[in-house]
Amino acid sequence: MPKEHHDTNNHPHSLADAHLIDDNEQKRKDRHQHQDISDNAVIEHDDHDKRRWSSRISNELVRRRSSVTDQFPDTPHGWAALLSLLGCVTVVYEIALQRRLTGPPTVYGQVGTKADSTSDSSLLSDIHSKLTASPDSILRRTIRPSLLIGTRGLLSSVAAYLARGPDAMLWSLSGVSNMHLNGSQLPSRSFRQVLTMTQDGAQIALDWELPEPESAPDRADALLNLQRQVMHGPITACNIVVLILHGINNDASFGYIRSLMRACTDRGWLACGFNFRGCGRQPLATPRNYTGAYTGDLRNVVWQIAAKLPVNGKLFIVGHSLGANLVTKYLGEEGLSGTLPSCVAGGVSLGNPMSIRSDRIGPFMSCVMALGAKKGLLDNWSSFRHMHDSYSRTSFRKAFLAPTLAGVDEALAPISPRNEPEYPFAYKIGYENAEAYWNDASSFVQSPHIPVPTMLLLAADDFLVFHSSRARLQFCVNNPNVLVVETKCGGHLGWQESPPDGSANGMLGTSWADVATTDFIAAVVETINERETHSTVSRTGAQALIRSRL
Repeated sequence: MPKEHHDTNNHPHSLADAHLIDDNEQKRKDRHQHQDISDNAVIEHDDHDKRRWSSRISNELVRRRSSVTDQFPDTPHGWAALLSLLGCVTVVYEIALQRRLTGPPTVYGQVGTKADSTSDSSLLSDIHSKLTASPDSILRRTIRPSLLIGTRGLLSSVAAYLARGPDAMLWSLSGVSNMHLNGSQLPSRSFRQVLTMTQDGAQIALDWELPEPESAPDRADALLNLQRQVMHGPITACNIVVLILHGINNDASFGYIRSLMRACTDRGWLACGFNFRGCGRQPLATPRNYTGAYTGDLRNVVWQIAAKLPVNGKLFIVGHSLGANLVTKYLGEEGLSGTLPSCVAGGVSLGNPMSIRSDRIGPFMSCVMALGAKKGLLDNWSSFRHMHDSYSRTSFRKAFLAPTLAGVDEALAPISPRNEPEYPFAYKIGYENAEAYWNDASSFVQSPHIPVPTMLLLAADDFLVFHSSRARLQFCVNNPNVLVVETKCGGHLGWQESPPDGSANGMLGTSWADVATTDFIAAVVETINERETHSTVSRTGAQALIRSRL
């Protein structure tokens, strides 16, 4: 068969198609090239716009900075005048703010007016009448916050925590006795006593402050005698004791505790600062830390103090923040069971959250409080490290890794101590979770059962507990023994006010809460004494009448 021969000249269509393909390929290349050129042009245009706008903004900032700089004074006298003007504006604003926050406190409770009071009026009504008897009485007079600090809740709170308070030196009984006997140094008004708890062997440090003896020549002997009475009993030289509890991550050395202790001793009372277990540089004797729910330590300390008081002795319990929650919960538990010692005459609760819910604290404060809780764990790690079981070690590891206080509560709840809310208040260990711990710790549940006169103080600008406490106000006012006092300012445990007598005391001012607390205690003591005297007179008169008829 002859071989086929393909000649391109014999296929004109194939040649035309090839030229057409080449033309299309060239056009495609030209289009891509034009597109690249166009894209580069757009990019260059955008870059140019950005540089132009950047230059314009930079020039505008320089122009404005120059115009602002031109407004500054050129001479020292000009700067002095400007600073004086700013200072005057600040002072005027502060004075206006102070005037807006100045006012008497608001009082809630089952109390009548003075005109309504009768011989059958309640104990709380009589106490309230004494606290409002005159325009200068603590619950009637206006509260004028100190400038700069007292007018701001946060600064007021910081000042309460950081202020040193009255100077105090702690010493042991044996040390004071030796100093006195050797004649090298006179005994101090302050000393420390360590009590052992019967439930689990925990040790609680009590920082006592004694009132100044009336007779100056026998001061040393009087102080030493009173201190021995406090340590061993009976306490006959002073029949009023005020037990004061601090807040979370604090101890009895904080300024707001020492300030109240000095206010009590200035009235001739014994003041005792209660350090929670593991606080106040007192080593933790057991691997169980304090909580906001466990009232066993407070109950044990009250029993031991009550055993040393005379028949007419009176014990008042004052709590701050977490300590206020414990005081309210303790009084409610004892009132519900009818087991409160007869010497406990009243209580005061300052800055009480009423509901313990760490998950509802702001993120910043929750992180700060969590750091404080972790520091407490590290300070007492020598006790915790003996817990070798994996469950406890896991709980501690979770607590240290938790960023918030709610996480710390969740981690430590299963290994925390607790007690039953009813007699005999059985000691137990652990909660199912943080929710169970919070429910048990919330003192508003027990507040309706408080059996003795109790005053609750809260400030409207308390950023930490006001809303929580105010929302549960009805649980308190339903109790005829509870008086709730609300102020416009004060922060969390602050209440710095300008002295009512007009004396200068710097920006820090004085503590209105100290005066309110001591005035309330004095009113309770006076009212109880009046009623006891009236009862004695009535009983004596009735007996005399019966004898005359016989």
